[in-house]
Amino acid sequence: MNTESALYLPTQKTPALLDSRSPNERNVLTLIRQRASLHKAEIAQLTGLSAQSATVIIKKLEADGLVKKLKPIKGGVGQPKVPFGLNENGAFGIGLKVGRRSFDMTLLDLKGNVRATLHEKFAYPTVDNLLTFAKRAFNVLVKNLDAHQQRLVRGLGVAMPFEIWSWAEEAGAPKKELEEWREFNAQAALEDLLSLPVFIKNDAGAACSAEMSFGNPDNYDSFLYIFVGTFLGGGLVLNNQLINGKTGNAGAIGSLPFFNRTTQSQLIAQSSLYLLERKLNQAGSNGQHIYESPSHWSCDKQIIDDWLNETARGLAFAAQCAMSLLDLDGVIIDGAIPDNIKYSLVEQTQSDMRGLDMRGVAKFEISAGKVGRKAQSIGSANLALQASYY
Repeated sequence: MNTESALYLPTQKTPALLDSRSPNERNVLTLIRQRASLHKAEIAQLTGLSAQSATVIIKKLEADGLVKKLKPIKGGVGQPKVPFGLNENGAFGIGLKVGRRSFDMTLLDLKGNVRATLHEKFAYPTVDNLLTFAKRAFNVLVKNLDAHQQRLVRGLGVAMPFEIWSWAEEAGAPKKELEEWREFNAQAALEDLLSLPVFIKNDAGAACSAEMSFGNPDNYDSFLYIFVGTFLGGGLVLNNQLINGKTGNAGAIGSLPFFNRTTQSQLIAQSSLYLLERKLNQAGSNGQHIYESPSHWSCDKQIIDDWLNETARGLAFAAQCAMSLLDLDGVIIDGAIPDNIKYSLVEQTQSDMRGLDMRGVAKFEISAGKVGRKAQSIGSANLALQASYY
């Protein structure tokens, strides 16, 4: 079969792609996702439902293929307890990450496992390239599913920087090319192209949703999420809910005003990867290396250390602002950077925090994100699953 032209498209006979679930069902699915497995008595206790109601809900979710029985727990009094976990084949989400240097499309199952992914690099994103990539990549990814599983794809999530046209100079792109995005209705175009529900979120917000669903190692209920990408971004979680804001830009810390000695700019101009790229290019190195090898940087150590110090100053300022305003449990830092760089950045940010005037601010922790450099891609694919189940 020609994978360039043959495209899976749901027909009118295909059941509705969005799966409508009651609040109680969503609550149960969220708890099972967070705890990995729960038996009926635990579900009743955690939700406040009666034992009978918890049993009814679990039976329905099991019949619908969303949860499955796991190995019985033996050793207690009475009959062995049977825990339930998410059924990885119960539903699927597809995600499209629109970056300043690349596109990614990811197929994610209900448990958060990445089933397949495609990646394409470019100098800067254009609308035409996006649509071409979306059609080709979607066609390739759904071939990892059988006919029944294809009907369980709940939609396409898109993680993209909002107002991408506003940073043509920083992205090193022709302003005219990026201006095309201003009038482009990505949701309508992609729904028409792929015949799927489309959910769009700020790229850092999508990464935050991935950390909330599959990371958050310290189990914060409320936290500021920071993603260090080509441009700095962030997300905000309050009481285990991702906060979007009026225009979907809540937590967009890159736009914070930042005073660097005598000049004022935005935080994006203090703590972003494009600054490291620029420093490496100015030193005669290939700045693109940091995007081509996101798991390992073989760059001049002094340049990286200087960038780390500058970036940490900005992140410490953002953390101070967030904690002063919102009294959060903590801050999580992640990014499209190697793990050793991430841990160094967390340590340096913690060190810089000790030099700030934090009187009146409750003590908090700064943690390294667990999902990692693919958080935006995983988060985009998780958007459709969240819309149906969480």
